[in-house]
Amino acid sequence: MATLLHLKIRRELEEKIQRGDLPPGARLPTEAELQSQYGVSRATAQRALNELANAGLVVRRRRHGTFVADVRQQINLLNFAAPGAAEKGVPGRHQVVSQRIVRAGDAVVEIPGVDPDAAVVELVRVKLDLQERPRTLERHAILFSVAPNLLDEDLADFVSLRYFAAKKIPLGPLRVYLEPVVLGAREAELLESEAGVPAMQRRRETRTEDGTVIEAVVTVVRPGSAQFFVELPPPAL
Repeated sequence: MATLLHLKIRRELEEKIQRGDLPPGARLPTEAELQSQYGVSRATAQRALNELANAGLVVRRRRHGTFVADVRQQINLLNFAAPGAAEKGVPGRHQVVSQRIVRAGDAVVEIPGVDPDAAVVELVRVKLDLQERPRTLERHAILFSVAPNLLDEDLADFVSLRYFAAKKIPLGPLRVYLEPVVLGAREAELLESEAGVPAMQRRRETRTEDGTVIEAVVTVVRPGSAQFFVELPPPAL
């Protein structure tokens, strides 16, 4: 029940931000105010606000409150790199661009160590923000042998780590790379940007317990749409 309540609070606040009822800079209700309004615990209210902050929709300032973020999404690099963040998801919807079964050698994403003739499931999606603007471009390549029925899934809501867990596929350590890239023509078109512009890219490799890479996911953030940061504790003096 607590999980459902925190989602209810988060979604209602998202809708107010989307409609402009809460414009950039507007202050959101405090945890105490949300507790009183929804009849929830402080932990539930805190979780709703923290998830909005992790999604870049709001900024939380200690002892000052929670405020709607400016146009640029605030992205904590530590959260961006953490595979668990993909399981939680961020506000907005996915738009499926293409899905197909192809040779690994022809896929839009390379899976390290895989035979070029091996079959892979390729999925390309654009994540839209609450204003229906492109947020990120996501390209998946997953070994067909571990996901033969993947194309029967609801690909707009597909989360690969959740899928692997449901299929009881034992995973080993995941590896994530963060690197700057330059947008190609097709990437720029899908992100409504310009070719040749620098962008931030995250590449995740999903491995089984024996070290076999079964998935590679590349996510490119639309240039100019986000501000990356790392939040550190106060220094011990």
